[in-house]
Amino acid sequence: MILAIPFISESFFNWTLIGQLFVNGMKQGAIYALMALTVVIIYKTTGHLNFAQGEMGTMGAFIVFVIAIENGHSYWIAIPVALVFSFVLGAALERTLIRPIERRSALGVVIVTLGIFLIINALNAAIWGTQQLSPLAPFPNFPDDQFVLAEGPPRFAVRYGAIGTWVTLSIVVAVLWFFFQKTKLGLGYRAVASNRESSQLVGVPVGRMLMLGWAISAVLGTIAAIMVSQSTNTLDFNLMTVVLLYGFAAAALGGFDSIPGAVVGGLIVGMAEAFIPAFFSFVGSELSLAVALGVIVTVLLVRPEGLFGTKRIERV
Repeated sequence: MILAIPFISESFFNWTLIGQLFVNGMKQGAIYALMALTVVIIYKTTGHLNFAQGEMGTMGAFIVFVIAIENGHSYWIAIPVALVFSFVLGAALERTLIRPIERRSALGVVIVTLGIFLIINALNAAIWGTQQLSPLAPFPNFPDDQFVLAEGPPRFAVRYGAIGTWVTLSIVVAVLWFFFQKTKLGLGYRAVASNRESSQLVGVPVGRMLMLGWAISAVLGTIAAIMVSQSTNTLDFNLMTVVLLYGFAAAALGGFDSIPGAVVGGLIVGMAEAFIPAFFSFVGSELSLAVALGVIVTVLLVRPEGLFGTKRIERV
């Protein structure tokens, strides 16, 4: 007989359910980590948050839909084309809208990104409609596409899509590490992120580095949107609205200027979203976001710069 503990669900004592929740939390956490990376890469160089990041990623996902599903081409063709489109879109937005406004008002950049959010959201709805479309599935997504580890109940299984999401995050992190640590462009980006004025004095093209940051961020947003469509089995113009909030939360938890922190923060948020509603009976799925954000606020009250963020030292 299981001892009843107030407010704690009996799920706490079911190991197959715990295993499944862990897999689900890691899968969602990987998606949130991808989204948090888009936030961190822009914030490191500009100090701004791009509220249109999710909608830019959604537009990239629709490009994949048009090429792969409507026209029947391979995902190996559709995804690279969408990533190139996103790269150009991110760079163009930084050069034509963000940079001129930034010179006049830091607050103006926030308003502009909100405006871009509304414009791209409306464009996505106008071009592709407001109804659900066929979801993207770059990884096998049929009911039997899974490894069953235990029959349960409930069944403990790892879907191929979850493995694909983890592999995608691992590849993205490895590529970013190599780019920022081993290439001249990456070194220039790090220099601008560290000290924009000093970088300009030694000849680093600051404007190009800022464009590069926005372009890379847009590419990562599209990858995240593709993973979201695969995971949720949906595709519509509001695909990334909630995911963007989780991405901001993950970036805040890990540290807005830390790429490793974005990954760790995303995984923590994903695990909190999976485990808290399942273990505590008074928390339903509707409150999972509120509880996860509550945990993050608690951490930030103790360490405002996040788990891995750089602590600012001010001279007085």
